[in-house]
Amino acid sequence: MKRSLLILVLLIFSLTTMSAQDIADVRRQYQETLKRIEETDKALNANEKSVKNQLYRYNIINDQVKESQKYLNRLNAEYNKTRSAINELNKEIKALNAELEKRQEQYAKMVRQLYIRLNDNDKLMFIFSADDLSQSWRRMRYLNDYAKYQRQQAEVIKEKQAEIETAKADLESKRKEQAELVAEQTAEQNRLKKERSKQNSIVQNLKKKRSSLQAELKKEKQKADRLNKKIEEIIAAENKQSSAAGSSGTASAYAMSVDEKKLAAEFGNNKGKLPFPVSQAGTIVVHFGEQKHKDMKYVQTNSSGIDIQTKPGAEARAIFKGTVSKVFSVQGTNFSIIVRHGNYLSVYSNLEKVSVKAGQTVKIGDKLGTIYSDPDQNNLTIMHFQIWKDLQKLDPELWLKKN
Repeated sequence: MKRSLLILVLLIFSLTTMSAQDIADVRRQYQETLKRIEETDKALNANEKSVKNQLYRYNIINDQVKESQKYLNRLNAEYNKTRSAINELNKEIKALNAELEKRQEQYAKMVRQLYIRLNDNDKLMFIFSADDLSQSWRRMRYLNDYAKYQRQQAEVIKEKQAEIETAKADLESKRKEQAELVAEQTAEQNRLKKERSKQNSIVQNLKKKRSSLQAELKKEKQKADRLNKKIEEIIAAENKQSSAAGSSGTASAYAMSVDEKKLAAEFGNNKGKLPFPVSQAGTIVVHFGEQKHKDMKYVQTNSSGIDIQTKPGAEARAIFKGTVSKVFSVQGTNFSIIVRHGNYLSVYSNLEKVSVKAGQTVKIGDKLGTIYSDPDQNNLTIMHFQIWKDLQKLDPELWLKKN
């Protein structure tokens, strides 16, 4: 019983320590995300007349609601885990109390019997009626040791009970703390309902400007199409060049050298671990792939990468070691840089200044250029970022470390 109890105590203390750390990490990450989103919303709201900005705001508020719900779900799970642990602990304490009561009764009964049979004079008679001095000594030791043993057993059980009570108090404290966190997040959800109301206002406003929004989206699609066409042309040309040099490439596949194959393998192994491609805090305002807006059925976008809103003066940073494949510009997207990592490529667009040139080797985190800040949009600073594998577009959010 003692051993299983000790194991239980250690397990529960370990559980609460790990849970507390997990919650602290989740809370810190959530607060950082919330702060970043709020800063982005503030920057976008500086120009309410821009329909594109309002669409960005709609997107990030939607992301904020999702993040809050995920956070709340995690806290509820932690709360339930602790509650289950407390229930198990209560069962063990009940069993321990029963054992303690049983031992105390046994101890009291034994002492009573001993004193009934042997009062102080009887004890002396019991000791001195021995056949010899050695037997007298053994009888005296027996009486003392037995009483001492019973007291020790009672004390051991009391000590273990005290340990469990301490653990229970600690768990109760953790449960209260988590309940407070859940209450806090419930309040947060209420706040986000207000954000949702704000989002609905944005939707209503955009509906009034439907024609302007559709014209803006058409313009953005044309810019994206021009950029993607240029990227595809560059990749296809490099693939053909590699074919001529290595005799194993095609227009859709890049023929890699031994070193390039190794580099591509390293890049692939770092999926989900690559650094964010901007030097300052950034928020994704446009996600990869086809995006349908449930509140605006007529709005549908399809992005080949992600758009990251960051602070003016922010730099584009290389996400992995590689070689600058091309520096180019297309109408409406300022400068773009392609960095090759074997048959993988990372693309950084909407740069106003370029810090590298074609053929240059770069390392993780190297500055590639400065992201354009639009003076007509209150210095709104957004970089478009893509990842390709040969001619296949990949979702950058699956490759980047959680920001």
